[in-house]
Amino acid sequence: MSCSNDSPELLPTKPNERIVGTVGYTLMVVALTVATSIFFLGWISQILGLSLVQAVVSSFIGSGAVAALLYLNGYVGVKEGIPYPIQLRLSFGNRGAMLPMLMVVFVDLVWYAIDAFIAAWAMTEMVLVILGWPSDKIVSQGLSYTPITLIVYLVAVAAIGMGRIKSIKWVDILSGPLIFIFFGWFVLYMMGMPEFAAKSIPVWEGGVSWLSSEFLLNTAIQTAWWGMIVPNISDICRYNNSIRSLAYGHVLGLVFPQVLGTAIGFVGTYLAGGNYSPIDIIAMYSPTPLLGALGLFFAFLATATTALTGYLPGIMNAFIRIFKLSWNRVILILTVLSFFIAPWYIKESLGIAYQLLNITWYYSMFLGPVAGVMIVDYWIVRRRRVVVEELYNNSRGSIYHNGVFWAGVGSFIIGILGQYVTAIIQGKFYYVFWIPLPGLELAWYYGFLISGTAYYIWNKWKKG
Repeated sequence: MSCSNDSPELLPTKPNERIVGTVGYTLMVVALTVATSIFFLGWISQILGLSLVQAVVSSFIGSGAVAALLYLNGYVGVKEGIPYPIQLRLSFGNRGAMLPMLMVVFVDLVWYAIDAFIAAWAMTEMVLVILGWPSDKIVSQGLSYTPITLIVYLVAVAAIGMGRIKSIKWVDILSGPLIFIFFGWFVLYMMGMPEFAAKSIPVWEGGVSWLSSEFLLNTAIQTAWWGMIVPNISDICRYNNSIRSLAYGHVLGLVFPQVLGTAIGFVGTYLAGGNYSPIDIIAMYSPTPLLGALGLFFAFLATATTALTGYLPGIMNAFIRIFKLSWNRVILILTVLSFFIAPWYIKESLGIAYQLLNITWYYSMFLGPVAGVMIVDYWIVRRRRVVVEELYNNSRGSIYHNGVFWAGVGSFIIGILGQYVTAIIQGKFYYVFWIPLPGLELAWYYGFLISGTAYYIWNKWKKG
């Protein structure tokens, strides 16, 4: 590594830094899964009009597909010990890696700020429950006080983040199972409440068909939520001590908890009428203020673990690579940025739901082409043969010396263009600030397949 200009933070993990085992990684993934599945994936399924069975099947398809991709891309992190900014050099080159790196940073930064807002929302309602406010007042006014608790949350998470993987690991391991146990019990409790006794949950019959755009959209959302993490999963799993941890972690920690969490969130939000978030439902229907406060604390903890595990490492390593800053300095900058990016202007629950749906669907679609190039490069083009030392060699004569690998960059662009062409054919567009975005339910998949295929053909053509 003598010719490397990279920060020590980006060097391959050493044997003594491989502190995450199979059980620990599985529980970290559980903690990462539980917040999104219980709080929003089940809620969104219900808002889109799916039945419970449709929501479960959709969740299984979406989470199963992304679990396989997480294994394939995470393999590089565990085997080679390299973070996302360095892994990108394999297929994009040293300078070319800046484009996909910035795209992941943008999406992760937005999500980090949104998760901060949701966690602060749960914290706000927890405090108001403790203060003895009536539940209807908490639900109607709680969001107005969230900018205050947002500051407290961001400071707390920054303190945990400064402890890096050690702190994040223990927060995740302790919180994941407890969160699942509480919310599983809470939904069972709601099902036994007199006001819900006559309410029939739509187990089989939903408001949409199995081939409807709503079902496909929900399946895409089940993937896209994790699809944001597929490109930079190596930032998280390079501290794992075995390849086996990926298989167990992504099946036992992702697929089964996401399916179960989606079902729990679906039932809870349906019983409450569909217009309230799980956070509001806890404040409204907990049997005692103490249990309500405890449930909201778990809601806060679940969302915090998602931000710490899913988004923080990718943002940190990218900022360190681009701006040559220290870990702690980036934490401070991120804390300030997150406050201003967070959607603290939203004042009602459904606004959060639609904001999450749009961001998950539209913005994360551009990460599908990144993942397609990376996975095809490592598994098919290189056949898992990598000289790690060469990735850090920025001396003249090295293929990585300030280079752009046009096969990777070009295939990524082809993947994006493919999404737009498909949208034109299907006549589906969505506009954000007058910018047309492909309104495709399966856009992430299209981008992944198109860019991966283009990258393979491009490399075959070069060799031929």
